[in-house]
Amino acid sequence: MNHRIRSFFVIGVAILIAISVGTTHLRADGTSLYGSVSQTGEGISQSSLAAPLAADRWEATLEQRREQWREMIGLSPLPERSPLQATVTGTLDRGDYVVEKIHFQSFAGAHVTGNLYRPAKVEGKLPAVLYLCGHTKGKVNNPYQQNPRWFGQHGYIALVLDPIQLGECQGYHHGTNRGTHWEWPSRGYTPLGTEVWNGMRALDYLSTRSDVDPERFGVTGLSGGGVVSWALGAADDRLKVVVPVCQSGSVAGVAQDRSVEGHCDCAFWINYHQWGWPDLGALIAPRAFLIASGSEDLLWRPRHYRDVAHRIRHQYVALDASDHFNLVEDLTPHGYTPKLRKAVFTFFNTHLKNDPTPVEDDVTDFLEPEENLLVFAGELPKNDTLIDADKHIVHRAALPEISSQDEWIEHRDQAIRKLRGTTFQSISKAASPSYLGRRDDGQAKPNVAYDTLLFRTSDDIDLQIRLRRYTDASAGAPAVVYAMQPDSTRTFAGGGSSRPGIPAPVMTAGVEVRGTGITSIGPGYYSTLRRTYPMLGQSLPERQTSDLIEAFGLVRQRLNSGPTALYGRGSTAPTAIYAAVLNPEVSEVILAAPPESHEDSDTPEFLGVLRVGDLPHNLALVYPRPITIIGKLPPAYEWTRDLYKKLGAEDKFRVISSTGAWKPWQ
Repeated sequence: MNHRIRSFFVIGVAILIAISVGTTHLRADGTSLYGSVSQTGEGISQSSLAAPLAADRWEATLEQRREQWREMIGLSPLPERSPLQATVTGTLDRGDYVVEKIHFQSFAGAHVTGNLYRPAKVEGKLPAVLYLCGHTKGKVNNPYQQNPRWFGQHGYIALVLDPIQLGECQGYHHGTNRGTHWEWPSRGYTPLGTEVWNGMRALDYLSTRSDVDPERFGVTGLSGGGVVSWALGAADDRLKVVVPVCQSGSVAGVAQDRSVEGHCDCAFWINYHQWGWPDLGALIAPRAFLIASGSEDLLWRPRHYRDVAHRIRHQYVALDASDHFNLVEDLTPHGYTPKLRKAVFTFFNTHLKNDPTPVEDDVTDFLEPEENLLVFAGELPKNDTLIDADKHIVHRAALPEISSQDEWIEHRDQAIRKLRGTTFQSISKAASPSYLGRRDDGQAKPNVAYDTLLFRTSDDIDLQIRLRRYTDASAGAPAVVYAMQPDSTRTFAGGGSSRPGIPAPVMTAGVEVRGTGITSIGPGYYSTLRRTYPMLGQSLPERQTSDLIEAFGLVRQRLNSGPTALYGRGSTAPTAIYAAVLNPEVSEVILAAPPESHEDSDTPEFLGVLRVGDLPHNLALVYPRPITIIGKLPPAYEWTRDLYKKLGAEDKFRVISSTGAWKPWQ
């Protein structure tokens, strides 16, 4: 089918749908997931520091906000500050400056590598600048030699660090963008947290040096090092000067421009609290803060970073610190220019040396051969634990020791509150979808009818519910609601192959949650969507859970169903589990072949859910409602069955051979 014929076909189908449901109908422009994501991103950016915090409010909420920020980068609680084991493996004497080749351990066995530039002659304690690299070859790359060298030649101690996975630093910052670590969001992990922790430990190391003044710390960096400068400045108030270069923007920009695909995972946080860049600025305030940007940067556009700077400037005014904040930009792509560098150097001199004299001497062109700067001389440490930072950095919930029903109920209620406050913070108890109409789809047998309910979600996505019902069923007959399988191609006949074979007289309702049915998305946007959602405090499976909950309510309301259960098979099983956990009106959970752990990269991702519990533990949060497993019980769910037995509800946990053998629990 060519493009023109396909367009006429789509328009024709939209017209037919409009005619069939009358004045209430699905929109002819389809159901734009991109539009919804863009609107959510815009909402976050517009509400981010929409009005500056008054000085007393800023002070009263400072520690709470800082802890929230650390939570969103996986550093709440902070990891243990284990011994640094700092080691200098060699030095380079270059006349007016010296380079020390250094490594330290940010946690046991995790080696962080860097070069420290200092004046050849040091008198007293000097201000120290932590320099953070972008994603090239790390500290040996030209600009990442030039800038710390300038500091070392001008009376500073400057420590430049390799980013993880680059240079001599091991680990991974390519995760979801390479499609290999979709469990990271479920852990609540972002490599940004590891980079920030490495930076915090670097400050710990600098504090031990006799030539460093720990009261005069600053941080700066380009590109990926720029966003880590933002994040570290917000997380650690020991820094007196913060200068991100070419890595400043907005949540709206990321969502609307699809620029997430131009970045590694360490450019973003897990946005439980739906913060924007101005909220980070409010944490850095009133310390000295300079944003340096290139107006032709393809990834960070001026319409976004200028708005961010405008909001932050108002916060500095409210704190009577307007002279501590500024924005400098140049007509240039992503990278440094002499104007930007000199502005950065002048800003550091002003706020760490009390010398506002404009800097005129720029960096030199000298390039140290790469091999001279290597810390490990080409032999990296074996079994470096930085490779497993996602398992070391983020706090993971421990299994509760339960000895009574009261203890489990207390744990259950606390866990659900935690899930509602983070993983599912976008799902409101008061969410109200819009009912758009009902379509008669025909009657295959004298007592079997098919219908479609049309509705618009609370976040403005048009979806459908495919019904299969028995016309001779009594009022208040039970029902089973389920989400369509993501690869389902035939849903019009009451759900097609996605429909469980539930026997009469139970009505079934298949929900074309977003990403399935008429909102199916191809690979060109699928990765973008999954990677953008965490910056909105959401995930695609979490949004599908919201769709399922809203559809469940419509089925109950419009069809007056009796006890209504949720069913999930394979990848839709977690959706059913969490919809039931969040909605106490769900009478039962029915699962077929559920995945066993959120640690599996193939399991649908839910932000930070492992900080509360894994799938078998979170399924038990539906207690005391019944649970039915179809087929063989997966080994991980023995834990859930054992808990039900311990709580005296053994009969409410069933394992049956097929959906055809299922009957509502009595």
